[in-house]
Amino acid sequence: MPVYLALFRGINVSGHNIIKMDALKKLMHAEGYKNVETYIQSGNVVFESEETSKPKIAKDLEMLMYKEYGHNVGIFVFEEAEVAKAIANNPYTSAEPEPSGIKKFHVAFLTGEPTVQGMDQMKKYNRSDDEFKTIGAVLYLKLAQSAADSKLTNAFIESKLGLKSTVRNWNTTLKMLEMLQARHKKE
Repeated sequence: MPVYLALFRGINVSGHNIIKMDALKKLMHAEGYKNVETYIQSGNVVFESEETSKPKIAKDLEMLMYKEYGHNVGIFVFEEAEVAKAIANNPYTSAEPEPSGIKKFHVAFLTGEPTVQGMDQMKKYNRSDDEFKTIGAVLYLKLAQSAADSKLTNAFIESKLGLKSTVRNWNTTLKMLEMLQARHKKE
């Protein structure tokens, strides 16, 4: 059965769009998703589904979140190869976890490839030493300080690029690939 990663956009952030991961796992199981596994509280879910259309899975999960919680939550669905490619393409760091403490490397998964105009808008309004680069529909961030000190927030990225995005720190991104790969080892 195909294995997927779903990244839920904007849940459990600053007390908004609260969804408990245990409840989410039970809900997804009840809807027919198999072997649902979550990681931390920010909406990272590895699961199996007989459905092979990632857009349909995303739409079905979005509708489920609205029906169950009343939240309009964007959901990004990926296969292992896509996450592995995003990690391999990072121009700022290798596939090694960052040490404990402030995380400087982040990955923003986008709903499409940004336009030149969108990237120009980001460059124009980024007034810090933060660096960023896109490869395909992935925006890589190298922050000078912490995410709390950066202008490169999800809202900023979306407003400048005109695309939806969801951001994960580097260690979380690596963990998601590890969880996906572990499924193949069980087979």
